[in-house]
Amino acid sequence: MAEVPEYNDISMEYSEHVEDFYTDEVSIKIKTNKKHLQWKHHEECWSTYLPQIKPEIRKPEKPMSCFKKVVMLVVVVEKLKGIKGIDKLSFFNDDDLLNHILVHEDITCNSVETQNAVSTQFMYNKTTVHVIRDQRQKCLTLQEFQGNARLLALFLQGQNIQQEAKINVGTYFSAKPDIEKRPVTLGIAGRQLYLCCTPEEGTTDPVLSLKEVADIKQKQNDDLLPFIFYKKASSTIYNSFESAAFPGYYISTSQQERQPVQLMPENNQTFLRDFIMNPNL
Repeated sequence: MAEVPEYNDISMEYSEHVEDFYTDEVSIKIKTNKKHLQWKHHEECWSTYLPQIKPEIRKPEKPMSCFKKVVMLVVVVEKLKGIKGIDKLSFFNDDDLLNHILVHEDITCNSVETQNAVSTQFMYNKTTVHVIRDQRQKCLTLQEFQGNARLLALFLQGQNIQQEAKINVGTYFSAKPDIEKRPVTLGIAGRQLYLCCTPEEGTTDPVLSLKEVADIKQKQNDDLLPFIFYKKASSTIYNSFESAAFPGYYISTSQQERQPVQLMPENNQTFLRDFIMNPNL
């Protein structure tokens, strides 16, 4: 920044000394006429108007008021730079600016309560129909028992194969995707029944049951979690279904025929938890 003298030493009035300024009274006229004259009269035009150019003596314009304000600000800055106690590294602090330029102003703040929606843990993708059998080729069939529907695993041949239940496999996207686990729901085709994991009454052990759901796509988060199973490929042809609500528990079938499909822990080796999935063509 250039060194500036004291404000009182600066002359803010314009000088009374005159200066010579040359003006062209006919410059606009020349420009206008030149548009309408043909090129052959060019020299004639200039010979006619050039003698009319004469010097005129006038005073310079008075400085604008904004220039005064700029000079005042520069002088204030220069004075502040010389005050002891001002940190030269920071140049200004809050008190310096408040004393000369800024003013205190009260600011009112309003508290607003917001509520964030719970993020969706699973997002529905699509549904395909499959025939699911255990590793011993036992079929799944629907049976009514004491007013409740349940799935049994048994061998079906010939005409009895029509009793095999078709399974709606609904696939989902997960908020925390895992390439080895695919979230699915398992429902009975043609019915509104879906496999569900719930705690057994009076215990913390989970049980597998069929529950009626009007529209499984409308369920989200905690309401959907009991119906979610993680489909994992245990080999090229076998898949297992682990409960999302009860990790470590798998859909399993007994070694015996005509036994209900159950939910068993992974360390139980007497039950079969590997299944073959064939698309229902």
